Amino acid sequence: MKVGIDLGTTYSTVAKYDRTSSKAEVVNNSFGKELTPSVICFLENNEIMIGEDAKDMQAGGVGIIAASFKRGMGDNSFTVEANGKVYTAEELSGMLLKQLISDAEAQLKEKITEVVITVPAYFNDFQRTATIRAGESCGVKVIKIINEPTAAAISYGYNHTTNKTVMVYDLGGGTFDTTIVKINKGNIQVIGTDGDHILGGKDWDAAIVKYVCEQFVDEFGVDPRDNESAKNELIVAAENYKRVLTKTGSVPIQVKYDGNVGKYTLTREQFDTKTQFLLNATKDVCLKLLSDLNMQWSELDEILLVGGSTRMPQISEFLEKLSGIKVVSHEDTDLAVAKGAAITSELYCSNNTGLREAQITDVTAHSLGALSVSIDGKKYINEIMIKRNSKVPTTCKKSFKISEGNMTDKIEVYTLQGESKVPLDCYVLAKVVITGFFNNGNGATIDIGYTYDENGVVQVSAYQDGEQLEVNSEELPEDISWMNDVPGSMPSDVPISKNIVICVDLSRSMKISLDDVKTSIKDFINSVADENTKFGLVGFGDKVKILKDMTPDTNNIIDSLEELKVNILGRGTDGSPLGTAQMMLSGKTGAKMVIVLTDGIWGKRDFAVSEAIALKNARIATVAIGFADADTSFLRQIATVEEGAMFTTLDGMGTTFSTIATAINSGSMGMRESSEERPRIKN
Repeated sequence: MKVGIDLGTTYSTVAKYDRTSSKAEVVNNSFGKELTPSVICFLENNEIMIGEDAKDMQAGGVGIIAASFKRGMGDNSFTVEANGKVYTAEELSGMLLKQLISDAEAQLKEKITEVVITVPAYFNDFQRTATIRAGESCGVKVIKIINEPTAAAISYGYNHTTNKTVMVYDLGGGTFDTTIVKINKGNIQVIGTDGDHILGGKDWDAAIVKYVCEQFVDEFGVDPRDNESAKNELIVAAENYKRVLTKTGSVPIQVKYDGNVGKYTLTREQFDTKTQFLLNATKDVCLKLLSDLNMQWSELDEILLVGGSTRMPQISEFLEKLSGIKVVSHEDTDLAVAKGAAITSELYCSNNTGLREAQITDVTAHSLGALSVSIDGKKYINEIMIKRNSKVPTTCKKSFKISEGNMTDKIEVYTLQGESKVPLDCYVLAKVVITGFFNNGNGATIDIGYTYDENGVVQVSAYQDGEQLEVNSEELPEDISWMNDVPGSMPSDVPISKNIVICVDLSRSMKISLDDVKTSIKDFINSVADENTKFGLVGFGDKVKILKDMTPDTNNIIDSLEELKVNILGRGTDGSPLGTAQMMLSGKTGAKMVIVLTDGIWGKRDFAVSEAIALKNARIATVAIGFADADTSFLRQIATVEEGAMFTTLDGMGTTFSTIATAINSGSMGMRESSEERPRIKN
């Protein structure tokens, strides 16, 4: 038995293709429901609840809750600790998948042996392989990983005969993808895709929680988010409030906490205003995709809405105004992805008798590159082998020449994923070692193949004179900062000095969040501090002020951090701290980084972007962390390294800073020093 599984951030669904009805049909869970909450609850008695029961526990503020863990797939720094055990996102996903499969088997009265699992189109290699491993941990064969928008397009277009060019706008609970497809007589051809794996309906929920808690704090002086149980209750309630606002103009909200009862009203107009920045973030992704493909809105026939979050009226209204073309909702908004996966599972079935043949072509969302040396030999570069939006599967070969006199018996290959020419601005995916080739010192040529398979997973192969060579994977070194060095240089005994300026938004909006922000920054400083690292602290609002100049004294910088207060530099954010940060780093030797933390929308954004460009030209890495009302698209404009724009929540801020700390300590965060700044030992 084969099924398709939509492994969602907030809800998951199982579907199968029914040959009798010639339709993909959802398989209900043990509660008789089509959707299973992607929630796991750990109770003190070591009992583990998954799905509907876990969601009830979350609503009641009971137990340790794991939710939205899909966003942490492929990231080992994302963990949930419960009852003395630490779980990664991959392990949590495996637990959820096992429950989904078990429920489906009970309903179908048949053993499930093979599955097709959906992933966001913008998932990278780490996230895709983690999803495959999570599926295999359940004892089933993962016959294919398919992109969610592609699955939705299959569900929508398989029985369509009319030629259409469609933009699939897929806004799920935790991820956003947009994909342009051509549908011709049921054949699906993906033209291009883009997305944001940390943007979804949960962020609209978070805006409601923030609004309610701000009202509560103003009235009673205490914040329900300070209590884990109260916060979880609000998170669940916010999802319901959002649903009410899709049908009515306002929703009454009651909050009980610490003996106080707050009663508030949230109108749809207020909700739309407070979440406009999230819509703008999806707009930027759509416009970037069109630009990358050299397309105009007028070349599309319609925009297809997929994902439960697209039920919000603001979505269709926004897109119609933006594009001027027809916006349609998938009749199976919540179920389209799972049904598309079920159809795919049947298409991949060796004894498929229920479906006609169909051509389904997909693309990769990220460029695949190889670590190479620039023509002048002065630096390592990411040499792009397969460009993003190339059809998959696809392979590109490169010849590696061993010069005369070189008696090497192995070749090390590093693969990278990303668009930047700078290696450490990309994901460094893997290291493989090629052996078994003939080399007598007279020179030899090895052909290396770089492949995206049909799942979008990376593979490396090698050949000599047409004969396949042995390729073995090895662990990536913990320190890959040498990729910033001059090729052929030896590591220096002199440690790299690091200079980090932390810029904190101190506008009025930060009032509720500041204590959590201080804690996260303090933990970050302690995790990267050493005798060769200096920190600086900048506050900004309408004005900008250096609160602590560059210092190696950790206690000194933390003391300054503890003294932070809101409104001391104005109530708004018209000031940009980036120029001030560059001035503080000027003349400093070693690697340099600016970390900006903000929860609001800046006033003079064009000026801030120009300052960010100056930082990039000065080889200063800039990371922008935003939460609450921060504008994700603006964060991308001021971040100078790949994936340097990070949108998070107060709950996830610790994990975000942990990710940055890990990247800095491993040398993979794009912090670079100029060649004249560091002593080197030459060959």
